[in-house]
This record gives sequence, structure tokens and C-alpha cells, in this order.
Amino acid sequence: MHMGVIRLLHRSNSSFRSIVVGGRQRRLKGILQSREALHACWNNTPPFYPSNVTDLTKPCSPAYLQSNRLKTTVSTPQTEHVNTGDAGKNVVARLCLPSNHPLSIESATAPIDYPTEQRWKAIPPANLVHLSIGAVYVYSMWTPGLTTALGVVTSSALDWGHTDVLPVFSMAAVTLGLTTHFGGEWVERSGPRLAGTVGSICWGSALITTGIGVELHSLPLVYAGYSLLGGIGWGLCYLAPVTTCMKWFPDRRGLATGLALSCFGLGAAIAPPIIQSFIDLFFMAPDFIGSVHDVSLSTLPDGSQVISECSHNGNPHTPVVVATDMDLAKVADSSLSPGVYDLNSGDTGLSKALISLGVIYGSVGTVASRFMTVPSPGWVPSGYEVDQKTTAGTKVGLPVDYVMKTNQFPLLWFSVFGNATGGLALLSSSKLMISDIWAGALPGIVTASFCTGYVAALGSANAVGRFGWAFASDWIGRKNTYGLFALGVPIVGGCPYLCHAAMESTGSNEAILPLAAFYTGSILAITFYGGIFSVLPAYIADLFGQKNAGAIHGKVLTAWAASAVCGPMGLAYLRTSAEKNAIQDLLERVDDIMFEETFDCVKANAEPLIDAKTVTISRLMEIAPEGTIDPTPFLYDTTCYVAAGLITASAFANLAIRPLNVAKILKRKEQERA
Repeated sequence: MHMGVIRLLHRSNSSFRSIVVGGRQRRLKGILQSREALHACWNNTPPFYPSNVTDLTKPCSPAYLQSNRLKTTVSTPQTEHVNTGDAGKNVVARLCLPSNHPLSIESATAPIDYPTEQRWKAIPPANLVHLSIGAVYVYSMWTPGLTTALGVVTSSALDWGHTDVLPVFSMAAVTLGLTTHFGGEWVERSGPRLAGTVGSICWGSALITTGIGVELHSLPLVYAGYSLLGGIGWGLCYLAPVTTCMKWFPDRRGLATGLALSCFGLGAAIAPPIIQSFIDLFFMAPDFIGSVHDVSLSTLPDGSQVISECSHNGNPHTPVVVATDMDLAKVADSSLSPGVYDLNSGDTGLSKALISLGVIYGSVGTVASRFMTVPSPGWVPSGYEVDQKTTAGTKVGLPVDYVMKTNQFPLLWFSVFGNATGGLALLSSSKLMISDIWAGALPGIVTASFCTGYVAALGSANAVGRFGWAFASDWIGRKNTYGLFALGVPIVGGCPYLCHAAMESTGSNEAILPLAAFYTGSILAITFYGGIFSVLPAYIADLFGQKNAGAIHGKVLTAWAASAVCGPMGLAYLRTSAEKNAIQDLLERVDDIMFEETFDCVKANAEPLIDAKTVTISRLMEIAPEGTIDPTPFLYDTTCYVAAGLITASAFANLAIRPLNVAKILKRKEQERA
């Protein structure tokens, strides 16, 4: 059979110039030098998989096989196979598309003579992909609705708590890290169109699945949607545009990543008003039964409350929730009155908003991915001259396995982790934090619309930081730029002092200044957060070379995944602990008789009511002695101090990073192979 295949190949291509067959030895010269040879003999030979290549070359000497390992890509009508001698890479190759497919990397590759002035055309599609997934950063817009999905105006006993829903974002970040870690090389092989399309479909499906989970009140479905599918879509749609822009702008790496990632932040800036408008559109207020003075309530053993049989208003045994002024301040509908609401009525509008935006975002990203392009491997901008033996060149780079063993990699990893943890804690809970901290001191200013505007402002800061710091890093250097991010230490560490100053003020006018300082400082801190990731790809290329920067970028992004776990989940844990301590402190201050009249329970048995969210800080403040300070703004003090400590540690890690002599290392490795 081997002789038959050899003759067919010989007839189909002149490159098979010499075939010597004799006894125990057969030598094949020039085998598979071109794709045309395989296409010409395709119809006359059995299916040509990598295993067939191995069988065909068995008679060759081991030395020949070692030095002439087949690297030719074989395209078939079904799939594409690459024989690289590595079974894992062959599996990755089979996930790629045929070269004539509109989403393949061949279709996305521009000609070698593509005009330099036309490279800007590659930016808008990449920006649209990032714009479509930017909403992932405003997860805090969904948090209030997730924790009041059943109670609508306030949390009920069966509603999810912050410790249930904040990890949804964290787990999405873990999936993102795993996707970038294991899928970085696949993105490079398959090209931006396929990666962007798959990512956009996953992201759209994630929001739709999350919406179904909210509608059915199924927490596993919420995690399967936002955390699993959302994390995969996030990772793929994040990597593809970044690597694309860097390839088009090898002369301005910082500018390239800034252009790509600024729209990622812009997507977070425009998402809050869009999300809020959809939530308001589908919101349905629950049925109002009456004020707490007009409705008699009974407390069940599980801590929840129902209308008592002796009540003159409402149907007996109807499950209810009690909303205070503080609770309603977080609801967009200002016409609602504090009091008792029917638990079996109303709709937050969250599920329908998620499904609607899933369709919109998924469609935008899918269409935009179709038009992303990458330059030909040998393309460089006109007039751009660079020593290809240095990290400034596009063809130089340390292998990924080697980079993972250097001291620079863990230091860079921790620099990203420490800086990002505080930013992610704020971004994942920004709407909740601004309301908790400032609504009590300035109820006339910090309304629901103000909180939405604050989330949008943080998104804008994220976008400005991604472009501004990346652009600045071309002039002041990547390491120096990361060093400036240490200014976040006094900003984050000083937030508790601003909160205490506002609560101790004698009037609202005195509290406005601390609010303005908090608002401005948090916006500046988020620009640092945005800059971390826009500067990172260029920082990696400077340290380790451009050649494998995309794959290394995926490895370093696991630091972001770790920070996304520690930030939101750490905040949820610290906030919950502080809230429980604050409730216990208020219980000691509240009069026993007033407590029993309000909750139909003695204080000694208050624990089930606390777990059922019937006893809350806001309800205890209504019966607390005059002059009692609301502890809600202080729930985040410990979180701020921990975040400031991590930023300090990351600053020292960045200072410890030293440049590598990449050319010398590559030369030594070449000598070792020889």
C-alpha cells in the first residue's frame, strides 16, 4: 500500500524528485512540501489523517523523522488537521475551521501588502465585540434584584442573600481564567472571527440562561448561565480583540491595547442605564396591604411573617414582607409607600431584562466578530524598523513553559492580583455600596437614579483608564505605570474615614464634601483598575517578547480570576459578618417591649428572624432609641483596609520585577537544542 500512495504522490507533484526503494530501506524526499500535492491526490487516496502520516513514514530513519517532522496543514471538506508531533495540539487543531470558511483564520488574514493607513479599519469590529461584553463589569446592577427576586421591594425569607449571589460573579471570573489559560493558544490558532463568534454566542446564552434561572428561582441555573457560559464567553471575547489590535500596531503596543480595551470599559459605562431602563420597563410593584400600624402580623417558627387572623386588613395567613423607607430608597418606583406588601405579587423585571439583553448583546458580538481581521504573519507597518532580535520585534518571544518558571511571572501575577482585588470588590457591589454608605446620610441626593449614575460613572472611569494609562505607558514605561497604581492605597484606605465623617456631620451640607471625595476617589481608583489590564499585554510583550504574548496573557489573567474570587466573595463575607455584629449591637439597644410588639417575638429568640431577613438593620433603626447611629455605612470598613493592604503588597511585587535578556536566553536555548 505504501508503494501505491508513493506513486500517486509522485504523479501529482513534481516535488517528489527522488524515491529510492530497496530491501529494508525506503527514502522519501520532499514529501508533503505543499498543500497542493495533497489536494491533487486527495480523490485517489484514503482519508489522510495524522495517523496515516505516521504509518507512511515508519520506514524513514529516526534521525530524519526528528529533523523533518511534518508541519503541513491538511485541509479537508470536513476539518483541518495539523501534525505537530503533539497529540494535544492535534486536538486543538481539529477545533479549527477549513481555510475557505468565512470564520477561519485564513479568511480573517489580510494580504501581506495591506496598506498601513488602512489598519485602523480593524479596530471598530474589535471594539464592538468588547462593547457587547462590557456589561459583565456591572454585575452590581443585577445584585439588588437577585436578592429581592421574591420580595420585590425587600428581601424575603426565601430570597437569596449576598453570600449566595456575589460568588456568581466570582465563579464567572474563575471560568474566565480557565478559558484564557487553556484556550489562549486555540484563539491564536483559530483566529479572532471564530473565537469572537463562539464567545458572543456563549455570552448571549449566559444572560438568557440566567434570566430563566431568576424566573424559576433556581440558583444552579443562575450559576450555569452567568458563571459557566458567561465566563467562557467573557474569556474568548476578551482575548480575541486584544491580540488582534496588538498585531496591527506592533509599533504602538500600549495604544493598541488601549484602543481595544477602552470599549470594554465603555460597554460597562453605557450598560447601567440600559439595564435599568429594561428593569423599569418590566417592573411590577407588589400589592400594598397597609402600613405596619394598620396590619397585624404573626411570626412563624422559621422567622417569616404572615398576616394574623385578627388583622383588619389583608387575608389571614398571607405571606408578606415589610419594606422601610431605606428599602424603598433602593427601588426605582418612588410612588411606593413603606409598609406591608404581599409576597406573592409583583415582579422585579430582572428575568425579562436579562433575556432581552442576552439576545441583543449576543447578536451584536456575533455580527462584529465576522468582520475582525488580522495582519499577515510577515506584515509590518510601513516605515517601521525594529531589531527582531529584541522584545520590540514581532518574531521574538520566550516559550510559554519557560516563562512560567521565571521569577518575573509570579511577581507580575501578584501585581495584577493585588491591584485588581479591590477594584473588583467595588465593581461587583458598587450600586449596593453607594446606597448602603450614603443613602442614610443624604437620602435626598443618593436616590436609585443617583446609584445607577454612579455605576455608569465607574464604567466610564474604567474605559478612560484603559485607554489613558495604556497610552501613557508608551511614554513613561509599563513598570512605572504600574507603580503609579499604588496611589490607590490612600484612596481605598481612606474611604472609612470619609464615611465616619459624613455620619458624624450635623447637617446634609457637611456630608456632601465627604460624598464628593468618595465619589471622585473611587472613580480615580477604577481608572487604575482599568489600566492594569490595558497595560498588561504590552508589559508582557516587553518582558517576554511578542511572539507568545497572547498565550502568556492568558496565563497571567488567572491572577484576575483569583482576584475576582477574593474580591467579591471576601466583600460578601466581611459585609455579612459586620452586618450580624451590627444587628447584635442594635438588639442590645432596642427596648424589649417594642421589639416584641414589632416582631411578635422576644429578643432571646431573634436568631431565626435574623436568618429569615425579618429582623434587619433598617427595621431595628425604626425602633432604636433616638440618637442611635445607623451602622450600615460602616459595613465596608474592614474590606477597605484589606484591599489597601493588597494594593501595597502588589506595588512591592512590581518593584521587584527585573527585565530579562530575551535574546541571550533564546540563543542559549538554541545552543542547547543543537
